[in-house]
Amino acid sequence: MSNNAQSAKWDKIAGQLKEKWGVVANDLSSYEKGEVQRIAGLLKEQKGLNEEESQREAERIMRNS
Repeated sequence: MSNNAQSAKWDKIAGQLKEKWGVVANDLSSYEKGEVQRIAGLLKEQKGLNEEESQREAERIMRNS
């Protein structure tokens, strides 16, 4: 498994955990950060983007939603 694939999996898992923590702690900021991280992981996995590109794209997606 390549480093990018491992990084994508980690970002998805960590993002999901942050989202769940945001719900439990009633912390919108944590939830949103987790959502951005999870989306960045999906973009890395599906489009093969690097770390910076996936982060920028995920933030852009979140701003437009």
